[in-house]
Amino acid sequence: MNDENKKQMGPAEMVCWCSSVTRSDILVALNQGARTLDDIKSMTGACTLDRCKELNPAGT
Repeated sequence: MNDENKKQMGPAEMVCWCSSVTRSDILVALNQGARTLDDIKSMTGACTLDRCKELNPAGT
């Protein structure tokens, strides 16, 4: 993801479709001490159901 995409991404932007995790949810996890991807997964549920591609309206 380039800097331009990061600027366009709002706090409600869906990051993980299968667990309904938003950019804001990930930022909260980081602010609460998450330091690794495993921390973020544990704290938000992101990337745990393996159905994002199926549930993402864009299909990606």
